[in-house]
Amino acid sequence: MPFPIIHRLPVSARLPLAMVGIVLLTALGSTQITTRSLSAQVEVQLQRIGQIYLDGLAASLMPPVLNQDAQGIDRALDEALRMHQGLEERRLFLLDGSGRVLARAERDGVGPGNLPVAAQQQARGYFLDAEDGSYWVWRPLADERTAAVGSMVIVANLDVSDYVGERQALRWRVVAFDLGFGIVCALVGVLLMRRLLRPITMLTQHLQQGEEATPQPMAEHHVPPGDRETVQLVRAYNRMAEATRDREAMLTLMAKQEREAVLGRLSATLAHEVRNPLTGVITAIETLRKFGDREDVRAEALDFMERGMRALTDVTDATLATHRPDAEGSRFGPQDLVDVRRLVAPEARRAGVALHVASTLEAPVPVAGSEVRQVLLNLLLNAVEASPAGSSVTLHCAANDARLRLEITDEGGGLPQELARSLQDGVEPTGSAGLGIAVTIRLLRRLQARVAVDVRSGRGSRIALDLPLDAPPAPGFDATS
Repeated sequence: MPFPIIHRLPVSARLPLAMVGIVLLTALGSTQITTRSLSAQVEVQLQRIGQIYLDGLAASLMPPVLNQDAQGIDRALDEALRMHQGLEERRLFLLDGSGRVLARAERDGVGPGNLPVAAQQQARGYFLDAEDGSYWVWRPLADERTAAVGSMVIVANLDVSDYVGERQALRWRVVAFDLGFGIVCALVGVLLMRRLLRPITMLTQHLQQGEEATPQPMAEHHVPPGDRETVQLVRAYNRMAEATRDREAMLTLMAKQEREAVLGRLSATLAHEVRNPLTGVITAIETLRKFGDREDVRAEALDFMERGMRALTDVTDATLATHRPDAEGSRFGPQDLVDVRRLVAPEARRAGVALHVASTLEAPVPVAGSEVRQVLLNLLLNAVEASPAGSSVTLHCAANDARLRLEITDEGGGLPQELARSLQDGVEPTGSAGLGIAVTIRLLRRLQARVAVDVRSGRGSRIALDLPLDAPPAPGFDATS
């Protein structure tokens, strides 16, 4: 790019600057064309004046030349230098046909000057010496009477320093005027352009603010009346802003409803899992009240109560580990698999589905444990729900130095194609999703997981998750939104 700094400026600044540049270039270009045209016309006039001057000089030189009077020629040249009202001569020359000087005269105070080379090589011509401020013009002194004395050339060096100075001054005055006029026009154009671009600038600001917050509609009174295109653009943006706000409100509502559904499902699972141990404890208490005096019955009842309380403790620990961040760091290990299995097992037993967990994971790995547990809990509950009674759901877990590999397979009817694409692409589904699918997709995005879904129509699904170890969480995540 020739002007990288210009390209970093916003459009609202680049357009006025471009207009200023165009105005100034136009002013300078028109100035150059005008001054060159004037100079060409003046030089034509100088050439005509020079020829007229040579006509008069030839008339005064012709008698002594015809008489071959050298002193008369000198006197004629001297008289021509002394007699001037308009143009002032500096030097006069009379040359023979070979360019040799026959006679010359210089005005007092003017040093001897060299003849232009062209005057000695060409019989007719002119030359403007801008540095010296003089004008050279020459032509043959010849008619039917000079044939006897041979061909001669008269040369005049005229003083045009005033013209050269005025031409230079005029050029600078025109340049200064054009620049000043161009700057004034450019400033007026900038103000006008900024006024015309104000709606676009405000629209750009609203779009930039929409990156960090909900887009806000733009008031139409900022648009100049009659500007239909800008009005249409602002109205299109306002429609987009309203649609975005409605969509975010709908997503928030759907997320809230989904959280409530997840909590309700989890509460039902916990209630079912807690009810069995509590029923056993109550039964043991009633047995103790009736047969507490017998040592064997008392020991058996106490053992049964202890097993029930330990079962309640396991369920409580698994729930807390899944829904509370680890205070000692984000790590996922074998105990997390045990906790997830304890939470899913009651639902699997109720559905008549066999739950299998196969793992080669021997130690915790550096990946967000709470997020992985929640992902597994959501996917396994969905897999159990989709599987018919008598089938099985399997979880495989393995890890290497770079990734944690998780695979969930079921024997249901197959995951819908829309949900499969949503999981693989990391895009939340627009329709009715399964339990926890939207939350699962957000968690997978945060974990920067790579997802592969293999749907076998009528024969189940396989979901493979590859989670990078020690990966920073993706920014801008909120599992509840």
